[in-house]
Amino acid sequence: MKKFLFFFLLSLPAYSQSYQFSVGSNLTSYLFVNSVSVNPANMRSASGMHLSINREKAISNDFYYDLGISFNQFNAVGDVQNIPMSYATDFIGLGAGIGPRIKLGKTTSLVVKGRVSAVKMIQGNQMLLNRYINLAEDEQFNSIRSMYGLSLELRKQINSQVSTFVSYQYLTSYKQFIEPNKTGTSTVNFVPSTFSIGLVLSN
Repeated sequence: MKKFLFFFLLSLPAYSQSYQFSVGSNLTSYLFVNSVSVNPANMRSASGMHLSINREKAISNDFYYDLGISFNQFNAVGDVQNIPMSYATDFIGLGAGIGPRIKLGKTTSLVVKGRVSAVKMIQGNQMLLNRYINLAEDEQFNSIRSMYGLSLELRKQINSQVSTFVSYQYLTSYKQFIEPNKTGTSTVNFVPSTFSIGLVLSN
């Protein structure tokens, strides 16, 4: 993973102006829909780690885009007909965001970005009753998933090269989400809400 991250960052455009480093927590909802469009599970959000590194470029004084890599744990707990279960999954992905920076004061600003990403599970387990099930062979989890959403970032300028921020991000995955009964298979979509803090280091 470290080698992949190193080469990924080298491949980004040389004119990018800053790096963003963030750490936080995901609260993820699992939306299960079976082949007859019924949600069979009573699922509740569970917390999981979020880590990301983005390289950001200012298109203008008030408009930015970024490209980056992220690690996320999308976890959930619940039950089906009073049978307890839990999911613990690790995903790695590439993402991009674009949007304006709204100045709120001399050193404070709000950055609003529309976001898209593609994520792939690298490890996952389901605990059902007293046994663990490897999700590596489950197509609902192991396929590459597209996600889209929005992020809100409150940024504070410390000096000309360093800023700090707090961020909220809402994403949802998409897989046979509309009328899944036409496919004859069940589906699951991930809807994480992410709260994070971080640093922006400018060139």
